[in-house]
Amino acid sequence: MANEVVKHHNDLNTVIMRKWTAEEMNFFFAIIAKARDKDTSDLVFDKYQLAELANYSIEHNKRFYDTMDSLANNISQLRYIEKTKNSIEYMPLFTRFKVEWEEDLSDMQAQVSVSPLFEYILNKLSANFTQYELQEFTSIRSTYAKTAYRLLKQWRTVGRKEFKIDEFKLLLDMPSSYKSSEIDRAVITPILKQLSPYFEDLKVKKIKSKKRGNPVLAYEFTWKKEVAGTYDPDKFNKPKSEPKKANKSKSSKKTNVPDYYNPGYKKKPLTPEQQKYADELKTKIENMKKDDV
Repeated sequence: MANEVVKHHNDLNTVIMRKWTAEEMNFFFAIIAKARDKDTSDLVFDKYQLAELANYSIEHNKRFYDTMDSLANNISQLRYIEKTKNSIEYMPLFTRFKVEWEEDLSDMQAQVSVSPLFEYILNKLSANFTQYELQEFTSIRSTYAKTAYRLLKQWRTVGRKEFKIDEFKLLLDMPSSYKSSEIDRAVITPILKQLSPYFEDLKVKKIKSKKRGNPVLAYEFTWKKEVAGTYDPDKFNKPKSEPKKANKSKSSKKTNVPDYYNPGYKKKPLTPEQQKYADELKTKIENMKKDDV
């Protein structure tokens, strides 16, 4: 799959994607990646283009059709709500999302048009934008982890983000009845497991009240902040480092093993004194052998 980069306004991170599956999120943000800088013109995708972008394996046409049908229904209900002191406005993201298919489902295509009211989310970006690699996003399985990935990427060069408990539940679309233990099991655990490859030294800290029972007030996420402008498309495909070579100083360390046991040992010539001693020793040995006879 090509290394597509998803880039959108931070406001899109506040849109609640209720009851979306991981596959539907993959398709949606694959479309977002391609819709950027295309104004509000219609975009057309065939099923193979969408499948490649969304890292989706086409095995059964009926399953692909069901996914697209559900995606179209979710997108029709997706809207951004803008509230001010004196107004409230509901804006649709797309003016059109149309899916067509052959009778035998052998081919399908999707036609997408971005709403002019919502164009700034994709095309009028300045400093307030979130950017990440589509391939990373589609490799994440949990919908909670996918949403957390986008939210943390908004703060990728900061390395820290704190979410108040009510805000955290709302943005990740958790059941309001979830207690701290359920959040740990169903939300925090998959987030840490699946996002650690993309956020170095990722940690989560609970901020608790000093009141009775120590209820959780917020969750603080920290990680090693990214350096802006250092995107490396092959950062997760680099070969493993070469094994370290043996330290010569350690390998040549003096031991109690005699030199003549070492490979390549060459016998040194004896000094005159050593030769005299060796001859005397040889004579004594020979005399001892004669006495034994």
